[in-house]
Amino acid sequence: MAKIFKHRTDVAFFDYKDFKTLQRYVNQYGQIEPRKKTGLSESQQRRLAVAIKRARHIALLPFVQNG
Repeated sequence: MAKIFKHRTDVAFFDYKDFKTLQRYVNQYGQIEPRKKTGLSESQQRRLAVAIKRARHIALLPFVQNG
């Protein structure tokens, strides 16, 4: 399985208000993509997960997609 985000792994900070960027890291069913697929480090993946969960909590991202 190849990484789908090879060139975008230099993201320094994931902002929960930037839902357009966060949508790139969520699959069609609303699940957070795994590290192998995103190509992020462990700490970046954790920060991404927290940002996605915060965006879901304030209804910027859906918990589950229709699919």
